[in-house]
Amino acid sequence: MDPRIATVLGTNHDVTSTRHLLARGVARREIDHALRTGGLVRVRRNALVRGSTWRESAPWERHALRARAVMAGASRGSPVVLTHHSALALHGISLHDVDDRVHLARTDTTRGRSDAVVCSHRHLPESQVTTVGVVRVATVAAACLQVAAQSGVESGLVSLDDALHRRLCRWTDVESAFTDLKLATWSRAARQVMALADGRTESAAESRARWAFHTLGFRQPTPQVEIYDGDGVLVARVDFLYEDLKLIVEVDGLGKYRGPQDLIAEKLREDRLRDLGYAVVRLTWADLDDHVVVQRKVLDGVGRAAA
Repeated sequence: MDPRIATVLGTNHDVTSTRHLLARGVARREIDHALRTGGLVRVRRNALVRGSTWRESAPWERHALRARAVMAGASRGSPVVLTHHSALALHGISLHDVDDRVHLARTDTTRGRSDAVVCSHRHLPESQVTTVGVVRVATVAAACLQVAAQSGVESGLVSLDDALHRRLCRWTDVESAFTDLKLATWSRAARQVMALADGRTESAAESRARWAFHTLGFRQPTPQVEIYDGDGVLVARVDFLYEDLKLIVEVDGLGKYRGPQDLIAEKLREDRLRDLGYAVVRLTWADLDDHVVVQRKVLDGVGRAAA
């Protein structure tokens, strides 16, 4: 690869544009050679990513690369801003069940064109624009509500719970974004996400579980409860607790257990909780795809708790 290409990539998160490389004096034949040999990957016209980084990235990591590359290809001074989960990818917020297209909006009165790579949206007010490095993006609060409106309540809840838990936005920011985006007039999903969001939630799996409880008509259990034995010794910090039922609901997210020792420790922990009179329901990530399974498991737990 031409060393000038490597230098540009190294100073811009492994993304660049054909226009920028040409302006730096890189010959078009060198760019074409890098594309043919895999040193560069073109994700859209005028949007390039370092090939090795692209190939080594997980699918959910590629979205941020694609978004950065598209923005690198935008004209200097362009009123284009990353929005929705494209903005959240750069903010580092958890995502769930969103598409692969790069989502954009403009801060002027026009609307861009959508294609197979890019989805353009309605005007975004400057009050809801911030930056990640040099890239203009929607604020965390605005992007979370946009995800809810675009991809559904569950997706928006995963992102907003994560943002509130990590204090990457405040509740006043969410209220301001809701007003500035005029969501009250067209998005029921955004209103639902605001009603359900809880910064005590610590993982995407827990957010998905709370959405399942809501859709099933269950009351929401208390999240992140510490349970002590009779001597005041901490036994466990559980994901959810129905205090009056002494029913614990634990949610296993993706990759929770790293090896046999983790499973053994979890078994011993559950045994101690049962000795204290608690019933334990365990939900897996796959269970959360089928709310009928969640209903059956929770109701079974209620029966065991009552017994």
